[in-house]
Amino acid sequence: MDISNPIFWSSASVWAMLPLLGTLIVHIAFSAAVYNDAAKLQNENHNLVFVGPILWSLAVLIGGVFAAVGYWLVHHSTMSRL
Repeated sequence: MDISNPIFWSSASVWAMLPLLGTLIVHIAFSAAVYNDAAKLQNENHNLVFVGPILWSLAVLIGGVFAAVGYWLVHHSTMSRL
């Protein structure tokens, strides 16, 4: 395999972008789900912890799965009922 071939490098960069694209899709999907859930909780007169739906959504968009787990722990786990 000749790695000095420009075709090799262009296809390698496409493959390198796939995990980034997958991560972006997961962050957007989790952020949308958290926004919908937080808005539903707010409409049902439940208290949201710390901030409103938009800021929770932005936190999950930036923080990803870890921020979504934090949201779940604070609002839906049995620890939140203590």
